[in-house]
Amino acid sequence: MRECGSVQAATRRLEEEARRRPDDVSLLYLAGVANMEIGNLEKALKLLRESLRVFPRLAPAHAAMGRIYAKMGRHKKAAACCKRAMRLDRGSANALVAYGYAKLETGKGAAALRLFRAAARREPENDEAYVGMGEAYMLIDRPSRAAAFFRKASRIDPDSVDVAISLGRALVSSGRPEKAVAAFDRAIAINPDSPLPHILRATTLTEMGRYVEAEASYAAGIAAKPDVAVSWAMRADNHGLAGRAEDGRRCLEKAVALGRAGKGRGGGDTLDGLVADAMESIKEAEKGGDAR
Repeated sequence: MRECGSVQAATRRLEEEARRRPDDVSLLYLAGVANMEIGNLEKALKLLRESLRVFPRLAPAHAAMGRIYAKMGRHKKAAACCKRAMRLDRGSANALVAYGYAKLETGKGAAALRLFRAAARREPENDEAYVGMGEAYMLIDRPSRAAAFFRKASRIDPDSVDVAISLGRALVSSGRPEKAVAAFDRAIAINPDSPLPHILRATTLTEMGRYVEAEASYAAGIAAKPDVAVSWAMRADNHGLAGRAEDGRRCLEKAVALGRAGKGRGGGDTLDGLVADAMESIKEAEKGGDAR
C-alpha cells in the first residue's frame, strides 16, 4: 500500500505527533517505519536514529535500519544493523526478516531463504517472512513456489496491495495469466487509486491478446499517475497490436516526451526497448490499415 494516499496521510500524522513528543520512542519508531514503507528512506533513517537516541537497545529499530540500508545498497551497514538487532533480541523474527532482505539485495537468494524460514519458525504469523520467501524464490527463478508463499502472506494480511501485486507477478512468471489478472484485480479492489496494479493488469492482458480490456486498464493506471514514460510506451504498443496506429502514435509521442524529461524511464534501457516494440507494432498496424 505504498502508493495509497491514506498511508501517506497517516505517516504525516505520525511525524507531527512525534515532533510534539520527541521522547516517545514508539512514535519515533512507527514514524520511521511508515516513512520506510512509502520510500522516504532518509527521513526514515533520521526518525529511527532518534528512537535509538531515546532507547538504544530497541531491536526493531536496528532491524528497520538494516532494511533501509539494504534498499540503499549499503550492504555492510545493513548487515551490521541486522546483526545488532539479533544480538539484542535473539528471538526477533523482524531482525531475521530484515537480514533476509539485506541478503536479497545482494542477490543471495538461498541465504535469504534460510533467514526467512527461521523467522517463520519463530513467528508463524509474520506475513513479511512469507513475502520474503516468495521474493527469494522469485530470485532463484521458482515462481510457482513463490506464488505459494505470497498466497500464505495474503491469508495473514488480506488487505496488502503489495502482496497481491507480488502474487500476480509470480503467477505471470509461472505461466498462469488468468490467475494473475485475478490477483491484480484484488490489488485494485483494495486500493483503486494505486496505478501499479492497473498497469500490471494491462500488460498481462496485452500478452493474452485482450487489447480492449488492456486499454481500459492502461487508461486507469495512467490517470492515477500520468507522468510515467514506460506506461505510455506500453499503452502505445497495445494500441499498435490492436491495429489502432493513430492512437498508438499519440501515446508513443507522449512516452518519448516524458522520457526526454527524465520522467518514468524505468531502469537501464527499459524505455528504449519498449519504444522500439511499440514502433514495430504501430508500423504493422499502419500496413494493415487503422482498425478504427
